[in-house]
Amino acid sequence: MANLAAIEFVYWLERLLMSELEKMETELVQLTKQLAEFLSLPPTERSIPGFAKIWRPISRYRVKLRTALQDHGSILSDPRYRDAKGSEIQQRVGYNAAHTRLRLWPRIEDMVNRQITPEAKRLMPQPTEYMDGAHNRYVNHIYAALHTLALPSAEAMLNLISDAHPDIALPATHFEALVHAAYRICLAQGRTTPPRFLDVGCGGGTKIWAALPYFPDASGLENNPTQVQVGAAAMAKINAPAECIIEADARRFFDYSSYDVIYFYQPLKDPDGLREMEDQILEQARPGTILIAPYAAFSAAEGDLRCSRIAPSIYVAGIAPSQTEKLCARAEMIGTDAPEHSNSFDAALGYWRPVVDASRRNGYTL
Repeated sequence: MANLAAIEFVYWLERLLMSELEKMETELVQLTKQLAEFLSLPPTERSIPGFAKIWRPISRYRVKLRTALQDHGSILSDPRYRDAKGSEIQQRVGYNAAHTRLRLWPRIEDMVNRQITPEAKRLMPQPTEYMDGAHNRYVNHIYAALHTLALPSAEAMLNLISDAHPDIALPATHFEALVHAAYRICLAQGRTTPPRFLDVGCGGGTKIWAALPYFPDASGLENNPTQVQVGAAAMAKINAPAECIIEADARRFFDYSSYDVIYFYQPLKDPDGLREMEDQILEQARPGTILIAPYAAFSAAEGDLRCSRIAPSIYVAGIAPSQTEKLCARAEMIGTDAPEHSNSFDAALGYWRPVVDASRRNGYTL
């Protein structure tokens, strides 16, 4: 009887501690929402005193949570509790999740501190930064192999449409720099839906794959049926989105307006055909669409009122140069962290979720 009473007491104490832990985390949610609102302010309106006023009450919970978790852990380690309430794994689920959130504390604080008074960073780094050095050369070497594996055989390549270029691979590190810049511009535009990415003349689809970390909704156009077939098979093996390669003639494609970021690397060798394709894109692109055209022959590079240059090889459709300058200034204040996508990680964030979401919109991640 006494042993049963002791077990019931331990169980009651565990429920009490868990209730207190949940209460503290619920209170923290309200405070972290205030912090998220602070991070959503324009950078010029954030200040160290403003941050300190919000962070101070949040920081007081750190010791309280640590103490509560230590007490909770002691209860869960009591063999009487394990005997009374099933497996230790089941009992520790809530405890482990709360402990994970507490361990994120220093990383959250570091991420937030970087946003209080951020410095402008140019959208495109210098070419030496993304092309020179052993690491860049290694990445481009590996990408070249992936690109080759997604191409048809030499015999099949003889069936290329006459005015199409062979599938020319822009170095992966150069492409990543362009796509990262486009991603920062999208954040500066304050888009409310995930941007859609299109590679015009995608060949084997490897640039679609390379864009996915920044733009999970990515597709490509390719007019060579053999290339579409081989590329689609290659992309399927690496779990790219199904049917991400669309068989279509870029000059006769009438859905460019559905995309937010459009990449094209001179896929046609005939100057007239290339200009026709560029005109199709520029006439259909919605205002604010980001165009990535890393080649000198791009007809709208200078003086075309349908788009304006925001960074080397990057243009914005349908807005005036003065608007583009303002957008560039906002985009340069966006952080340069690579985006992260993990539903399981997000589900475990708890009271930190508002802060992490606001930080991602600013270009910062854990």
